[in-house]
Amino acid sequence: MDHSRRILIVEDEQTLRASMARGLSKLSGVTIVEAATVREAHDRIHRLPPDLVISDLDLPDGSGIEVALELDRVGLRLPVVFVSAYVQRYRHKLPTRGDIEVYEKPLALEKLRSVAESKLGLVADGAGPSPFSVCDYIQLASMGRHSVVIDVRCAGGRGRIVIRAGEAWSAEDGLGSGIDAFRRLAFLGAATVTCRTLGKSEVPARNIHGSAESVLLDVARQADEAEHHRPAASVAPPAENGRAVDDGWGDVFRDEKRKSTRPPPRTRSSLRPAVLPRVAFDELFERGVDALLAKDYARALAAFREANELSPDDRRVVANLTRLKEMGFV
Repeated sequence: MDHSRRILIVEDEQTLRASMARGLSKLSGVTIVEAATVREAHDRIHRLPPDLVISDLDLPDGSGIEVALELDRVGLRLPVVFVSAYVQRYRHKLPTRGDIEVYEKPLALEKLRSVAESKLGLVADGAGPSPFSVCDYIQLASMGRHSVVIDVRCAGGRGRIVIRAGEAWSAEDGLGSGIDAFRRLAFLGAATVTCRTLGKSEVPARNIHGSAESVLLDVARQADEAEHHRPAASVAPPAENGRAVDDGWGDVFRDEKRKSTRPPPRTRSSLRPAVLPRVAFDELFERGVDALLAKDYARALAAFREANELSPDDRRVVANLTRLKEMGFV
């Protein structure tokens, strides 16, 4: 028997919906149900009554308010959270009751997770690493073109990455700044990560250029290449008192004596998380399809070429590249 709590996500933007679902699925004891329209939401409500609804307001066939009204009609009194870029347009129509909350887009996943935990009465695990990695936040900020500050803390010290409108903007840690700091921070494992909206008055000087997605892919490729060419003897983690240690940040904030006596920090085999290629490939493929539908063939070609680098054997990508070649765009 399924004792998990169901969260119904109603969002028509597929990439954002998938990101929300993936992030919230990391909560303990929850099952995610998705819908892209009011009609689909009504169907899910009748077939799989949720415990929490998180909905956009502006939907292709109506509004999220209609979803809330359907809950009332079938006698389901449960919390509803609206997350929308059109809050002002719908504010005068919103039901006025205590179990409805409204947030403006963009809403950081950490905040969304906190809201879901509160609404469902889930008990947080307490202090410890965030369920979302630095890499997760970078991808989500890039896909949604958000402006965020990603703060990172681990045993070695602190650092931060700034994403502005989906662009990699700056990075800094205890060893320096720029792309090298981005590379050190992006794939940390044992780290506590928080993400917040970037304030208009706190935009730092830019020291990284390019979309967050492309920069992330570049450093992942470089890390994979470095691991592939690194001698086997240097892959093992350093040891203290005969016990292997891995504090998550290499040489960050270590004193010079310890740096000089310990082997160089290893490059992790997990530097490219499994989620990165799959999410990036799906994003690129969808971007290519959207561009084809819009007859923006140059953009479609660029997206499919990048997708092909991640998955050279995907027949859908190969077919689209072949089609574009036949049309004279390759």
